[in-house]
Amino acid sequence: MNTSAFLTALRAHPALPLVFRSGSAPLASGYHLTEVKRVSYETMDCGAMTHRWAETQFELWVPPLVGGLPGRGPMSAGKFTAIIDRVDKELPLDDETEARVHASLGAHPAALYDIAALHVHEGQLLVELTPDRTRCKSAERRVASLTGGCCGSAASAAADTSSPTESAGCGCDHDNRPVVASPSSACCT
Repeated sequence: MNTSAFLTALRAHPALPLVFRSGSAPLASGYHLTEVKRVSYETMDCGAMTHRWAETQFELWVPPLVGGLPGRGPMSAGKFTAIIDRVDKELPLDDETEARVHASLGAHPAALYDIAALHVHEGQLLVELTPDRTRCKSAERRVASLTGGCCGSAASAAADTSSPTESAGCGCDHDNRPVVASPSSACCT
């Protein structure tokens, strides 16, 4: 989900408590939006192709003693967006970048999560998170060249803004059409 869609969904329900969860375990009460990050990536995959993309990351922190603090619950969607609006004045966010959440959910260590969906449930605005995954872009390009498919999932293809020249003739172009490289290309062997 891009930053604009995420913030629009939050603004539609400013009074509702905002709860983040992955699977059936909600994030502990009393989290704090501790940081908003504009993150730019420049990478090279194992097939020697470069990739460039940006993300907006929202870091959540749950104080270790939150269970002992009465009255600390999830912040409202309005309070969450008010913090983001304050950040946006000093550090303008790109509405088109992917929005992700960095948090420690339950007993799990801190990790990046994709935002899968937002919906109202029992008087709360739930943000459904899915864990990040590792991937091999070179292998995905190889499969795409054999099947005529494109670049793994639509979400990952949309997040990757490498140009066709950067992709050395492998993977997909910006219209999500397969670009098959010559057999000698490093990314398709």
